[in-house]
Amino acid sequence: KINVELYQNDDTLVDVVKSKLVSNYSGSNESFSGGVVAVNNDGDLYHETNSETVREYRYSGPSVNNYVTFNDEVWRILGVFKDESGAEHVKIVRNENLSGIFPETYMVSETIYKIKDKNSEDIAYWNYNETLGNEKSYNDWATAGLQYWLNAGNEKETKQPSDGYMSYLHKNAKDMIENEKYYLGAGTNIYIDASNYGLVNTTKEIYENERKVNGCIENKGSADNYNQIELEKNSTCRVWANHYSTWTGKIGLLYASDYGYSANSNYWNIALRKGSFDLKASNTTWLENDTKVYAYYKMLITPDTNLELTIFGIRDGYLNNRATGEGNANLVFPTLYLKNNVKITGGAGEENNPYTLSLD
Repeated sequence: KINVELYQNDDTLVDVVKSKLVSNYSGSNESFSGGVVAVNNDGDLYHETNSETVREYRYSGPSVNNYVTFNDEVWRILGVFKDESGAEHVKIVRNENLSGIFPETYMVSETIYKIKDKNSEDIAYWNYNETLGNEKSYNDWATAGLQYWLNAGNEKETKQPSDGYMSYLHKNAKDMIENEKYYLGAGTNIYIDASNYGLVNTTKEIYENERKVNGCIENKGSADNYNQIELEKNSTCRVWANHYSTWTGKIGLLYASDYGYSANSNYWNIALRKGSFDLKASNTTWLENDTKVYAYYKMLITPDTNLELTIFGIRDGYLNNRATGEGNANLVFPTLYLKNNVKITGGAGEENNPYTLSLD
């Protein structure tokens, strides 16, 4: 049996992903194996028969053909997302965690950031500010050591840890990356007991919280947001005091909501915490397939309202907070948006036959 997919010269990756929409999926079938689904403006499953607006298209379910070759590596497609201008971009995440290329430290101006855990080549720190001390390792992605290192080396192709992660990307891969805005609103973490803790927000709620930055002044959290209580009270700026509310760049990490929306839509309305999401939904998401293999958390870009030194990570099917500094090195899965004129030149999106890409 030979499967052949033909693409027109003007078939962009955006067009092909949207064409895969599972139009007959109602959301009520728990045995749904997966595919492209649309999300409406309310954060619920979009139904073509209703009068709704599509917010985005996402790969959802435990088994999806969303594999793509990028930088001669296997990456996976999250879906199609609109930027502020309304232009649509495909978002992808590296299929395997980065390993073996982290430098011990990385310097930005006069500040030294510790990047690699000396005991492992596979894990890194989100933000360990070695110059100012670990107590200054805040959950502000815009000023995080890992962010600086991931986005360094754009003009190089040396594949040297000291030059930054971008130096490991080929020029044709770099040319495909969109400079995109990431939202840095925080999620809520509350510890109840040993069987019930982690992110209390549902997928719909955390998506909204990540983007609750309209009330921030000059792209930073209000000076009033100096502790957990004030941050949770502020419904329009869920960003710690003086931390950046958005960041624009090329290489980021997954949102907490990306994990939630990768699951069967039956579970978009349950908390992403231990004792909830891990027991019901984690087996219905393709993003879970690697988090039970490792003894570490998969780091996310989403900060936590509990402490300004913690972010969220995926582990064992739920989301829990992790300190950004010493003692909390974790797995790194780079994430990026592709330019909307990237086209498919071949492949079927399957694990053994990923889509191949070119830039128009």
